[in-house]
Amino acid sequence: MGWTFYQRDKSAETNAEHFGSKFDPRYKIIAHGTVEGVFYAALRDQSTDKVTAYVAMTRWSRDPQYNFGYKDMDENCGPGDHKAPKAVLDALTPTTHESALAWRANCRRHHAQRDFLRRHLRTGTQVRLTHTQLFTDGTRTDTFTYTRRESGHGFLAIGRSRCRIPNWRDAVAALIAPDNKETLTPVGQHAEQAAAPGPQPQTPATAA
Repeated sequence: MGWTFYQRDKSAETNAEHFGSKFDPRYKIIAHGTVEGVFYAALRDQSTDKVTAYVAMTRWSRDPQYNFGYKDMDENCGPGDHKAPKAVLDALTPTTHESALAWRANCRRHHAQRDFLRRHLRTGTQVRLTHTQLFTDGTRTDTFTYTRRESGHGFLAIGRSRCRIPNWRDAVAALIAPDNKETLTPVGQHAEQAAAPGPQPQTPATAA
């Protein structure tokens, strides 16, 4: 489904109220949150008590007639946005749908990653990202130093140069100790597992 745009009064209602009015009456939002412009909700089907996730990307514009747009899908479609609040994830009932399971795992990994970095990332720590970064001066590296000023957010640096890497926290694969020993983050552990070779196919035996 593509984007849908129309006029919306930004101050008249919350995202939960706005999107809740679009659902069939049998569906009820029991947990919700908006993260980086994406609305996440746990929807209970009151006829079955099954709770599934709803995800809607939102966008505001200056067009007076079409100032609001959204693109929505349910978790079975495997949304690319996976920063659903923990309250939404905790409200969901079990599912066997592969795409939904993968999406939920991605959301849980996102929270595990952020929790891990809050506990262990300190100023001066070296970090390794999942992918090598290429900069305009030709520098290629996957290793940076985490720096944090007295005020403001932390950032990655090479020497004294600040590096602008969008969503870099989601790409930190390992923290590097002074002795060069690496501690893998949840994202790093997942990357290693994904890269590990699977069982090798056996060569059929031939008759002597």
